[in-house]
Amino acid sequence: MKARDLFIIILKVFGIYLLKDVLISIAPVFYESAILLDQSRGMALFSFFISLLVFVIHSAIAYVLLFHAGWIVSKLKLTSDLSEEPMALNLHRSSVYTIAIIVAGIVVLAFSAPQLVRSIYRWSQYRDAMRSLEGVGNFDYSTLLIPFTEMMVGLLFIGNQRTIVNFIESRRRKATVEG
Repeated sequence: MKARDLFIIILKVFGIYLLKDVLISIAPVFYESAILLDQSRGMALFSFFISLLVFVIHSAIAYVLLFHAGWIVSKLKLTSDLSEEPMALNLHRSSVYTIAIIVAGIVVLAFSAPQLVRSIYRWSQYRDAMRSLEGVGNFDYSTLLIPFTEMMVGLLFIGNQRTIVNFIESRRRKATVEG
């Protein structure tokens, strides 16, 4: 494995981790489009476009990191001062991707589990307040939906790492054959 390959793998690992942010940024776009009619037209459109912009930026960064990591290494000249001799690292690229996806899934689960428990607790407090008729405002279900979605993404990363690795590798092989 050469230094260039190592940089490409590292960039793709960051891209895999950013997939979580891409999936999480979908919910606010749907939420903002759902409340588009409830708020003033200008504020609702502004919020919708900001949410859409965040989703597009996350998607673009993840796409470039996953599928054009070699271009980033070339443009940033990350290997210009390093030798072209192969490094003594006997792991196959797909093994590194698999490890990265599992670690990313575990990190997502580790950060989202406490948030989900906290959101469920707040929801139960809201339900208790509604039962006692204490005049509580509406509950913001996005605080419950986002950690739940993060948990599902983490579980999907761990459970489907082979499918994700095969997809990344197929895109790499296709780019190698075409280029």
